[in-house]
Amino acid sequence: MAPRCQVLPLHPHEARDAPAALLVASMLHSPARPTLVAPLTALLDDWRGGEGCIVHVRRFSRESHASCRSDHAGTEAMPCAVPLPGERVVTTHTDDAFVDTDLDIWLHHHGISHLVLAGVTTLGTISTLARHAQCLGFSVTVLADACADEELTDRSGLHWQAETLHGLGLALLERQGIEVLSVEELCRDC
Repeated sequence: MAPRCQVLPLHPHEARDAPAALLVASMLHSPARPTLVAPLTALLDDWRGGEGCIVHVRRFSRESHASCRSDHAGTEAMPCAVPLPGERVVTTHTDDAFVDTDLDIWLHHHGISHLVLAGVTTLGTISTLARHAQCLGFSVTVLADACADEELTDRSGLHWQAETLHGLGLALLERQGIEVLSVEELCRDC
C-alpha cells in the first residue's frame, strides 16, 4: 500500500520532493491541554502514514524548583503524543531545541527543508523554534489548532487568557512570514 503523503512541503510553488519534518514540542502530560488531543491525534495518525520525519521535543528544566524536571511526575508525554519507535526525541533545557542539541545537523543530514510545528507554548517554544528554524534556512509551518498557550498574569497584575496569547503568537508568526495552517488544511494538502 502506498503512503498517503509522499512528501509534505505544503507549498504548491515549492518542489514537491522537498522533505519535511513534523516537530511536536513540549507535549508533556497536562490536564490543561485537552483541546490538543484530537488535532494532535489526527495529525500524528496522518503524518505516520507518510514518509516525513517526526521529531518529539522534550523540554526539561535544570531548575530544582521547576515542575518540568525529568524526575517529576507529569513529565511523560501526553498519550496522544507518545513517540513511536523510530521517531526522534530531542531533549532540551531551553525553549529552543536548536540550542545545545544536534537537531539542526540531524535535520540537514536527513535532507529536511521544511518544518511543521505543533505543541506548546505558542508564544514560547513554538515561536522560538519557528523563528530560529527560519533563520537557519528552513521553511516553516505552524499548525494553529495543534498548538496552545497558557494563561498568565503579567507584572502589573493584568491577566491574559490562553486563547488571547495563542492568537497573538500566531499573528506575530504570520507577520514574520511563517505559514499558519490548521491540521485539516495540512492533511488535505497531503
